[in-house]
Amino acid sequence: MTRTNAYTLLCIAIRAVIVWVAANSLVGVPSLLFAIRRGEMPLGSAGTSLAIMATVLGLLALAWLFADKLARLALSSPKEQVFESDLEPRVWLGLAISVIGAWFLFVALKDAAYLLVRWVILSRALPGSLTLDNGLDQLLPDAVATVFEAVLAMVFLLRGRGISNMIHRWRYGDLKAEPSDPA
Repeated sequence: MTRTNAYTLLCIAIRAVIVWVAANSLVGVPSLLFAIRRGEMPLGSAGTSLAIMATVLGLLALAWLFADKLARLALSSPKEQVFESDLEPRVWLGLAISVIGAWFLFVALKDAAYLLVRWVILSRALPGSLTLDNGLDQLLPDAVATVFEAVLAMVFLLRGRGISNMIHRWRYGDLKAEPSDPA
């Protein structure tokens, strides 16, 4: 049994939310790049759009590094509520990443169905075949984002535990079981 507490679980939850927000941000990159290519930047210039995306990812990286500080701020007494668990914190994080992967998989399936319907409607509305000049250009950014979303989903869903172990290795240098405090 591993002793854990509300502080540890809140750190895991904060990091899981950061993974989810970062993945959502990255899924938007193909649409941003296509908009830049077409000269349709809603934020003024390509540099501004890319700077905002980089700032968001930078803030997420800082939140990841200081998740423990955020958890301490959120809890009045972080170490008080202790309980026994068969799962180590890195296993909890792996499960959370896998759940995020399942979320992205279902969203990718929904987006793919929507794109298929749009493609059928466009192909019937426009005579001839769909080309980049004839309407397919509207679907391409969303299609690339959906494929990217599906790839992220599969990585998170199938490799959630491996990602969690990699994070643990980066942080602590090994994969030994975490010590449990005798009570």
